[in-house]
Amino acid sequence: MKRMITLAVAALFGAAAALSAQEGKGITKEVFYLMPDMARGSVYFNDRAPATGDLNICAVDNTVRYKDKYGAELAVEIDETLTRVVIDGVIFVPYEGVFLRLYPCGEDVGVAVRRNVLVLSDGKMASYGMESNTTAVTSIVGMSTTGKVFSLEDSLEIPYRMSQVAYVYRDGNIMTLNKRNLQRCFPNAKARIEAWFSENKKLENSDIEKVLSLCREWSE
Repeated sequence: MKRMITLAVAALFGAAAALSAQEGKGITKEVFYLMPDMARGSVYFNDRAPATGDLNICAVDNTVRYKDKYGAELAVEIDETLTRVVIDGVIFVPYEGVFLRLYPCGEDVGVAVRRNVLVLSDGKMASYGMESNTTAVTSIVGMSTTGKVFSLEDSLEIPYRMSQVAYVYRDGNIMTLNKRNLQRCFPNAKARIEAWFSENKKLENSDIEKVLSLCREWSE
């Protein structure tokens, strides 16, 4: 059983590391969505009951995606009442207008990963302005939206740059990745963290695999 858990964790870390940085033409499904496929999940709010359904999250515009009864993909934007989204057991939390994926390393402590997808136009950053012809409905069991969705199909020829950044979190607080905050998150490993930084000087927040591996080690 322990070996199975270790292999599963390694696969999870490997998947995160594989998407640490990319650039090219054509936003793939793996970059466009934060989950491999739509899966059963819930959206939680601070003022009403959760909304449930088959969900995903778009990394380009940070909207929650779902399908209506006709199979059309629709979107719901982050608002001040949305507290978290859980899809197939994976937790996402809103932070500064985007969703961070949480990778637990202990009880209410771990790593939060932010994916940034920037659309490129003539070598410069551009806003993502392509919209599909599918108009979003007004509500989905407590979620509401008035805009249109950005479709994966419209993105297949668009040049882009994608990067991921790691934060640490504890007790619901998202913190910049640095020695001081790591010691706050993993107080039992203060000496080990101090020793690591004395030898290595800096931990790159874009090296997702390394951050996850070290945080998991320091949580033990």
